[in-house]
Amino acid sequence: MIDNRFIEKLFVVLLLGLFLQCQCQELQKIMIPKITNEFEKITIQNSKKKDDDRCIETPEGRKEIFSASEGGYILSIYYENAFYKSDKFYYKNGYIKNKSLSFNMGSPVGMLYYFDKSGKLIKEENTDEGYSFTPEKVVKYCEKNKIDLPKGYHDSGYQARVLKQVFEGKKVWRISHQTAGDKIEEIILDGKTGEELEKKVVRL
Repeated sequence: MIDNRFIEKLFVVLLLGLFLQCQCQELQKIMIPKITNEFEKITIQNSKKKDDDRCIETPEGRKEIFSASEGGYILSIYYENAFYKSDKFYYKNGYIKNKSLSFNMGSPVGMLYYFDKSGKLIKEENTDEGYSFTPEKVVKYCEKNKIDLPKGYHDSGYQARVLKQVFEGKKVWRISHQTAGDKIEEIILDGKTGEELEKKVVRL
């Protein structure tokens, strides 16, 4: 005869396993890269001697887009299973100028770090101020409303876009996505509450 306590323990173990699996899936779905306020110098792989735009694929499944600008160099790192990318700007001497994460290939999220030409950290800016409705909540809103947000790097085709903007004096999220043909739906969400402030259809 099977002990009832054994069945109860087995049931608890199964529930725990299911919970951990769901948590793991959720973390994979909303994977957020790490970025720190530490000094960096541009790597040999993306040598500052190279002035051509390049896309480098890494063994870890990242794509690194390197380009030269008038004031220095830009390195954008896209992660295959993430709604986020890292944006790093460098001075001509190869030292880091500023760096942050961007959500959905658009606006900065989290902390934005600034450095002087000697590599000293001079400023930290919290770009999430006024945005209680977090990027993770934007992702859930899009999932609920059948809006397909892109992950990783895409070099062609129209992709859904999410930007931080100001609308009628409020900090907002502006979501643009293709609905059919050349029609684009634009949705504005309150940055604090997530309330829909406007929804309209425009053309490409």
